Amino acid sequence: MQIIPLEPNLARFYFNYNPVLIEKIKKIPGREFNNKDPLGAYWTVPARNLYGAVCNGIISPGHLFPNFIQTVPKNIFQDLAVEIKGDRLKVTGNQNLQLFLKSIYDLCSYEYTEEDEHKIGSLINVGKNKDAYIIVFPPGLYSRIITFLRHFVLKSYIEHPLPAKPNKELETKVIGVTPRPYQIKACKQIQDNKIPNRATLVMATGAGKTLLSAFIIAQLGVPTVFYTYSLDLLEQTAEVFENVLGIKVGKIGGRHFTIQPITIASIQTIYSCQQTQNARWDKIKNYLETVQCQFIDEGHMLGAETIFAVSKISNAYYSYALTATPYREDGKEIFIEAATGPIEELITEDELIKGGYILPVQVEIYPVQHFPTRTKKYYKLYDKEIIDHWERTRKVVNAVKSHQGKQIIVLVKDIYHGNKLAELLNAPFIHGSTSTKERKETLQKFKNQEIKILIASSILKQGIDLPEAEVLVLAHGGTSLVELMQKVGRVRRPAPGKEYGIVVDFCDQILPATENDIFYAQSKRRIALYENKGFQISYRQERKWSNIS
Repeated sequence: MQIIPLEPNLARFYFNYNPVLIEKIKKIPGREFNNKDPLGAYWTVPARNLYGAVCNGIISPGHLFPNFIQTVPKNIFQDLAVEIKGDRLKVTGNQNLQLFLKSIYDLCSYEYTEEDEHKIGSLINVGKNKDAYIIVFPPGLYSRIITFLRHFVLKSYIEHPLPAKPNKELETKVIGVTPRPYQIKACKQIQDNKIPNRATLVMATGAGKTLLSAFIIAQLGVPTVFYTYSLDLLEQTAEVFENVLGIKVGKIGGRHFTIQPITIASIQTIYSCQQTQNARWDKIKNYLETVQCQFIDEGHMLGAETIFAVSKISNAYYSYALTATPYREDGKEIFIEAATGPIEELITEDELIKGGYILPVQVEIYPVQHFPTRTKKYYKLYDKEIIDHWERTRKVVNAVKSHQGKQIIVLVKDIYHGNKLAELLNAPFIHGSTSTKERKETLQKFKNQEIKILIASSILKQGIDLPEAEVLVLAHGGTSLVELMQKVGRVRRPAPGKEYGIVVDFCDQILPATENDIFYAQSKRRIALYENKGFQISYRQERKWSNIS
């Protein structure tokens, strides 16, 4: 659960549906429920009532970090003695000890679902040693915890220094490319410890995250592993590193198994080798013991068990996640920070647009009329109302044809849907089962403008560098805002003659209007995000339907 400012003196409680939390919030005076926001329902509470909620055991000081921690008296833990180092702390004392333990639990908590039951977990482990409690936590949460502790007056407080910086081992330098000003600034901030050795580096898609990591590697000069989640990204990253650093890099993944001081590794391959302890694992393990820096590409995916597990294998001094969207919709944002460290936004989206590094976005919305149906199961509804809806398919095809001559990507999430549109548009379709060779050849033809239309599944939703793409057609609907922003990023990269990225989306609604229209709810959610981001939106035909509030 996150508690964030909504307006002066008002706190918004942000969490996925959880009946236990809801019952607690209902006990706070002045609370109100708002279900009118397309981006998600939420509760609000007057800020003046937050400390009372702490005193009544409804929430803990850990819940109030960082935005409302000032509402908690600094002397609430004054009888406790605390000692902390890189991944653990020791606490002794009696008064408010249990509240302190609960606070650290909540400070490092996350949401999850188990057997359709909504639960709260935490990334800490608590043990007892004589009269002291020992709390162990992932190293990435060190900054969070010490910032929390520094708010309070404690009986005694000791912070042990972190390990010393590793010495530069590798003679690496940047060749053939000039870093952008914000990339130079980020490297200097890392060198000057203004960005900590563990951090989540945030830049909008198209800002050059892979290049930035190459510049950081050249500056640090230590053995480095760069984790990717797909073989396409492995190849793309290796090519960038070799061109920018002028060295041969290692590759672990697919048919590759070469280890160099700087190595690009598939997360799935590393995880599989660790789990099976196969013949390659000893070599990987020995290499990772030498690594002093790690990067996790698309860091927002760290909520996945395999990716988070891999991030913990190496005891690297430097650990950085790279992402444009440092949040998740499943309540597991804390995993991103736990694996690497706190968020460091290197440059805002507006600054990137003003600098010409990414492009503004124009969104075209095509309304699609649906009719009441007795079908209840989501997958059957999706087949009927998204994939096989004749009018919707016609509008997808017409939207593509309206941008004839431009480089167009059409995204789908279903193989049948992709094949259907590929036949109608006479265009290639690439997906997860397409061979690596065929995907690479097709993408190169698109880059060379030998093909103008490309149908693709989720393999193109993030990471792949296609600055030539001018138009993105979202044929699949959906509700994930994190994925949506990653997809929009496909058309924001500058290219000669390209002034803005075009996104085509569809607003589905059942007529006559109904409160239980799931696809309209999803459409409103996407449109609300476009509005929130300040994108220019136009409707391609008059909307003659009612709004569901």
